[in-house]
Amino acid sequence: MTSATGMRALYLVTVLWGMAIPWFAAHPPMIDLPQHAGQLALLKQLLQGESHWAYLLQLNLFTPYLIGFGLALPLTFLMPVAAAMKLLLSLAYLAFVIACVALRKRLGADARLDWLCVVSFFGLAYKWGFFTFLLAAPLGLGFILLAESFARVNSLPRGLAVVATGLLLLVSHGLVFLFACLVAVALLASCSGGIRRWLVTLWPFVALGLACLGYFFARGQAEAVYQIAPTIPAVSWAQGLRHEILYYSFGNAWTQVFVVACVTMLATPWLLGLRIDRKRVASWVPLAMVVLVLILVPSFMLETSVVYQRFALFLFPAYAWAFGGTPVMLGEGRSGRKLIRTLALPLVMAACWSVLWVHSVRAWQFGKEAAEFDLIAAQLEPGKRGLAMVFDRSSAADGNWGVYTHYATWYQAEMGGLVDFNFAWVQPQIVRYRPDVRPPVRLDFPWRPQAFDWHKHQGGNYRYFFVRHFEPLPANLFRGADCAPILLHQRGSWKVFERRQCPP
Repeated sequence: MTSATGMRALYLVTVLWGMAIPWFAAHPPMIDLPQHAGQLALLKQLLQGESHWAYLLQLNLFTPYLIGFGLALPLTFLMPVAAAMKLLLSLAYLAFVIACVALRKRLGADARLDWLCVVSFFGLAYKWGFFTFLLAAPLGLGFILLAESFARVNSLPRGLAVVATGLLLLVSHGLVFLFACLVAVALLASCSGGIRRWLVTLWPFVALGLACLGYFFARGQAEAVYQIAPTIPAVSWAQGLRHEILYYSFGNAWTQVFVVACVTMLATPWLLGLRIDRKRVASWVPLAMVVLVLILVPSFMLETSVVYQRFALFLFPAYAWAFGGTPVMLGEGRSGRKLIRTLALPLVMAACWSVLWVHSVRAWQFGKEAAEFDLIAAQLEPGKRGLAMVFDRSSAADGNWGVYTHYATWYQAEMGGLVDFNFAWVQPQIVRYRPDVRPPVRLDFPWRPQAFDWHKHQGGNYRYFFVRHFEPLPANLFRGADCAPILLHQRGSWKVFERRQCPP
């Protein structure tokens, strides 16, 4: 086996390892994933005409998340909801790495830098559980590939392929669509050879821009019936130097492993003697656009939170694509520099493995920690309505401050229930509460026991109350109830209370 063949084999094993990470826990440690799973379960029930909650819910055909639910729904007829979502996450990771390698080849970067593309999938976007964003990311890279091909050869078939893929991306995730179009237009400018020719070849993106405006206008008209006041402020900017964009490629906070891995990955191209060639503009355009987004885009806009932070997913891949051409000869006769070049690749491999190891161990430990709730939920009567009262959202196993925020929604996803707070309140979701029956439990639901109000939050609508806490609960948690719910199950930090009929 040659050295190059051995390296490819190790790379393949590493990618297979990354594909396995979502499976290390029954429910991956991703904040929003339970809500997406709950949406998927509600969608399946509504389409089959088997929903207990049809009087409360309706389909939202203007969702921009079609790729996520369109791929997951058929799988739910073959396997449980959690398994379907984990399978798609594994395939999305594989597709993301394949697309990164394809773009690296197209832009002429060094093949050894493919290692910089294997860890960022598990960064902030993964920890937050941005399921549809992660599934749309490989499609966004595919769109950029098509746009780069069109930039080199401006033919009608290639232009139409760009438009068709862009339309699919538009209804898959709006933010990925906007980012991919930004990179594609910049690539087109770098390859056009002049502003006049660039303007002539912009027609696919003009068509997509018009489609985008029409889509968001129609969606705005559809949203008018809900009469939801826009969030104030409509745009929120993160203040100060955004140094956190580096660790967002690894997780949601610095650790010693992430610091060492980050420094190693940043240094690897330089240690290998590679440099950014300013004359090969197309190779560093994606990096320039990613940095532009990470530095200038707000953290909240278009009724969407954590906007710029999620694009750290593309930072290290774009960084790798920027290095190409002939390596700089840094004194090949000097044993020290020769040794550095020899060790650079093993070092970056070790850095990537250490990051994947952290995510693997955390997922495994989280699975054991979260089993407390899973065992309780399995004992409950299916198809009931519940209220999640998660007063402590953090996980010691995963190191994620908010991973239990929506975890009780797995009861909805797997037991046919309905749990509030529910993403059916949120604008872009595929299943929405009907405008006239929306519950008062919204995203700003109190995170303190003292703030819960039985009448204001309509406690009488719920059969089960999923409570997670470490501090003692107040004796009057359910004050105002005719008959206070009784403790039904307790395991670890979880308690489930049940509302029953008052005794005569």
